[in-house]
Amino acid sequence: MKSAAFGNMMTKSEFMWWKMSQNFLHFKISKTTAFISLFIIISASFMRQVLEFIQASIGKSGVTILLWLLITAGCITVLASYIIKKRVSVIKISALALLLITGLVLSWQMNGPIEEKVHILEYAALGWLATKDLIKVNKKITGIVLACLFCVTVGISDEAFQAILPYRVFDIRDIVLNSLATLWGILIYLLSYLLPPLTKKNTNAIM
Repeated sequence: MKSAAFGNMMTKSEFMWWKMSQNFLHFKISKTTAFISLFIIISASFMRQVLEFIQASIGKSGVTILLWLLITAGCITVLASYIIKKRVSVIKISALALLLITGLVLSWQMNGPIEEKVHILEYAALGWLATKDLIKVNKKITGIVLACLFCVTVGISDEAFQAILPYRVFDIRDIVLNSLATLWGILIYLLSYLLPPLTKKNTNAIM
């Protein structure tokens, strides 16, 4: 009733713009997402030095193996949790695994320092978390758009911070790569949670 009364005081176009703005005003992220976004920006000041120290201690191949073990363990944990909760069908779990593996392989085939590859994983996680938070308080499309805008803003802020550091540089290419990593994380979330869970009805439909 309140919206209808308010709408009578405005033109139709003004009311439509007001309703659209209401959809974009629900911007609420969790403390975890806020922490990850701040960490990504601030870590630009020390992440390269940390990785170089670890690399000097266990070698480049050792760092690669360590990261792959951590990533593999994380992916297996995620996939196992979906199966245990019966949220996925065989088709869905296969598609999710394919998406995870494809993204990991493509990111690891990139030329560049190892922190760039770590960065891709960080932005994928940020895209996943931001989408999870913003879809809860918005319509699906609105939440996805806001998640993209949020992650791109973090990426630009990250590069702007690097521009003022004496040993880092601003690189537009990194913003593009970080944005693609964000989309990867968003796709993983959408495939993981927004498709229907495994139920007797869905199972019968698949069979």
